[in-house]
Amino acid sequence: MQFILALPPLLEERADKSAAPQAPALAHLLAMAGLPVRESGGVSAALASRYGVVRQTDWPLAPIRLAALGVDPGTDYWLAADPVTLEVGRVDVELARVVDDFDRAAADALLATLNSHFANDELTFAAPRPDGFFVRVAAGIRLSTSPPAAAMRRPLRGLLPQGSDAAAWRRYQSEIEMLLHEHPVNVERERAGRPPANTLWFYEGGTLPSRPVPAPSIATFAASGVACALAAHSGTPLHSVPRDLHRARSEAGNADSIVVVLDRALDLSTLERGWAAPARDALVAGSLDGVTLIGDEGGTAIVWQARRPRLWQRVTGRYRTRDLGALLDTAIKGG
Repeated sequence: MQFILALPPLLEERADKSAAPQAPALAHLLAMAGLPVRESGGVSAALASRYGVVRQTDWPLAPIRLAALGVDPGTDYWLAADPVTLEVGRVDVELARVVDDFDRAAADALLATLNSHFANDELTFAAPRPDGFFVRVAAGIRLSTSPPAAAMRRPLRGLLPQGSDAAAWRRYQSEIEMLLHEHPVNVERERAGRPPANTLWFYEGGTLPSRPVPAPSIATFAASGVACALAAHSGTPLHSVPRDLHRARSEAGNADSIVVVLDRALDLSTLERGWAAPARDALVAGSLDGVTLIGDEGGTAIVWQARRPRLWQRVTGRYRTRDLGALLDTAIKGG
């Protein structure tokens, strides 16, 4: 059995180096894995590939997410279209945040403005939930994009849509900035002291891929997000996240792989006790074939893949102390 553990905040929290992180089992797993691999597209894309999703020109996660929200994407091309706040940085305009706190009325008001303006461009905007905006394109396009996390607080010039259709989409973004600049929704938000949504960020575009046949033998444990959508798309079981790996393995039945996406608020001691230590022990004992850990560093997935150590490694490594902070710093620096 393979154990895949997504830990989006693991590397983000390393930015605070005021205290050395203490998690010896987690450090042992990272040391067994060696240098991690960096995968573009972030944690979402790293998970998608493990469910049999193949990259088109872009990672087609928008239609997969849309279908999981109860909307049939059909055969159309869809992009995620997150409302975001742009701010002027020291050298360029920067993406400051994703705005995901609209109520239904505010989301509908923005949709009405966008759909009216872009009707002749055959773009249709939709928000099945107020915190999930998407856009349908009448014809297939060739576009590669970056997720918002990859662009956060960075100069945007090299992170805007790329590809043969990129010029049109950059123009659309400029038009959206003008549309939303003094939109009543943003005027009200600024009056209330909340950040405005002054443009949309397009990413994860494509057409809905066929369901993989046969379905991957995966049991997914997640509360929300792309892993839930991937489980629905692949027709594989989805469970709530239990308190530890032992319970997850029990609930997974005969699945070949377990995917667990932990909450961003999970503290390091709970991670160590409930997940890292049992995973390390099971890997050493041979009841797990492999452990994959996926972190996020500025929108890039950092992927460690640990295999069962050989006997001499188990003996010599049993009492060795690993520096978790140093291992994480090495991953952030790219080796």
